[in-house]
Amino acid sequence: MLPENRWPGRLVVGGKTLDDFVTIGEEASPEASWTIRVFQSVSEPTLQIRAQWRAIGPATEWISTLVNNSSAPSECVTELRSLAASWPTRGPVDFYGTKGGEDHVLDEFADLRQVDIDAVELSPEGGRSSAAILPFFALTDRHDSLAVGIGWSGQWCASIRHSAAVLQVEVGLPRVGFVLRPQESVRLPSVLLTRASGAPVDQARRLTRAHLTSHVVPKTPDGKSPNFTAHGPMHVYLTSAGGTDEARELAALERAAALGFETYWVDACWYGDSPEAGYELGNWDSEVGNWHVRRRLFPRGLRPISDRAHELGMKFLFWMDPERAQPNSKWVRTHPELFLSYPENGNPDPYSGGRGLVLNLGDPRAVDFAFKEISALITEFNADIFRNDFNLAPLDAWRAADAHDRVGITEIKCVEGLYELWDRLLAAHPGLLIDNCASGGRRIDLETTRRSIPYWRSDLGLAPGGAERADVFKQRQCWGLGHWLSEHSGPVDTFDAYAIRSALATGFMAYRELPRSEYDPQYANVRAAVAENKRLRPILAEERIGLIVPDRHKEIWAAFQYHSRSEARGIIVALRGPHADLDSVTLRPEHIDADATYEVVRWDDYYRMVPTARVAGAELQEMLVTIPRKLSSVLLEYQRVG
Repeated sequence: MLPENRWPGRLVVGGKTLDDFVTIGEEASPEASWTIRVFQSVSEPTLQIRAQWRAIGPATEWISTLVNNSSAPSECVTELRSLAASWPTRGPVDFYGTKGGEDHVLDEFADLRQVDIDAVELSPEGGRSSAAILPFFALTDRHDSLAVGIGWSGQWCASIRHSAAVLQVEVGLPRVGFVLRPQESVRLPSVLLTRASGAPVDQARRLTRAHLTSHVVPKTPDGKSPNFTAHGPMHVYLTSAGGTDEARELAALERAAALGFETYWVDACWYGDSPEAGYELGNWDSEVGNWHVRRRLFPRGLRPISDRAHELGMKFLFWMDPERAQPNSKWVRTHPELFLSYPENGNPDPYSGGRGLVLNLGDPRAVDFAFKEISALITEFNADIFRNDFNLAPLDAWRAADAHDRVGITEIKCVEGLYELWDRLLAAHPGLLIDNCASGGRRIDLETTRRSIPYWRSDLGLAPGGAERADVFKQRQCWGLGHWLSEHSGPVDTFDAYAIRSALATGFMAYRELPRSEYDPQYANVRAAVAENKRLRPILAEERIGLIVPDRHKEIWAAFQYHSRSEARGIIVALRGPHADLDSVTLRPEHIDADATYEVVRWDDYYRMVPTARVAGAELQEMLVTIPRKLSSVLLEYQRVG
């Protein structure tokens, strides 16, 4: 798939194109399954690429670092590509991409498709890696397919060209112009390639998803899914006059534990200097950078909440936005030299509309400072999950800080610093999970996926337009993001089976006040939703098949299958949308043996279960599913027997 013994990227240095990096050595890597390959430019021997490299099945990954081994500065690097490769094709090439997170857009993570392409250019918005576009895409010449994943938590770019039966793909950084100092090194975007020969494009995506699930996404210490069901009453406290305090949080925690939730979630309500006893909508944002407990609300800190969660068998999660700060905050007053400002015409903090400052993680002192402060809070709270939000678009601040001969360096060093910060936190707190938010799903890429989980895939998770619209919107979100990631979750505020299955993922966050009594009509639904998610979670990390793909223009039917080949079992979920006039559809699930027999359990909702039936594989291969009511669902669990 790639040239042997050559680095598959390209640089332009001093006006000269360097694509002649050849292997000069290989070293053992401290990380299992990886090796370190050393490549050197034939024409510029002082420049080397040190790449972590691994190939597992159809997937190949590499993480490249450019090194100036000279005692003198390099010439100016004006183009940087981690991948610059070409392949022969046997027909027209089609492009399959995925939108990313965006402000107030109802098609986040929607499918993107272009047929018979000549050229496609991709890049995110504002310096967050999955803002507007996800850094994963697939290509097919209708014979073979190729999937590409990009690991760069900043402003990456990808260029795709097809001409004269040759497909060219390039991945790198869009704007650089820097001199490397003596012995200096800079990290480049990492790349994942997955090739599926003689297969449709969806096979390349499925193989990529399986590779990410098995070899990239973090696991719990016992090797299980890192996802969970969670509750936190932030929405209630932001929209009510009562605010929050220790007593209210503990009361909400008790209700969540009684309903079976696995994690208690303290969001943007615990920190700051404001003297008021309540906590109003306006000041969560104005306090960023004051990362100390608001003692009037939590006189004993958050440890009593965390301790009670652990006593009840739950995990504890707390929120921070540590890479930004308001100018008058404690972090900025204490260390003003560690923050970057926006230019007058820059695009700053999208939440406050003000001039929020960006923590300069390209400065080792900032990494040390952030690590010390965050680590101390994790220890103080005895937290299991650290929620790292990132509510700003940093690109203009990064670029404003570049010297004329160091264009792009601020971004590169800040991205390197982010990885160092997260790696140090994970090493210092064994078993810690990092929740990657970034205004909801706007910093998802190969490298953040290596270290974190997007437990809050969208800030538009509770879509406007009523519950009917929100459920269909969540179906599309989970479909698009689910091409690539098996582990993700988002907020839900209704708990009937149709709503929960519309947001089907390995976890969810209950973003509303929970019922206070078992006599509440919603109480049984909440318990059933939590129990079903726990039961289905292992199969949701398996291969996913779209039987009826959600249509962004027609809110009708959707149907999905999750299948474990090793266990010959799976689930099928069918959802009848608000505009589906037909009450039946025919489904054709994959991986069903026509000559085998399957035990099938049907759930029309959480409680009305048709008795387990034995069904011939031929019947299961083509099945008519009837759902009498709109906004209803069917769940089928099947297992091969005999």
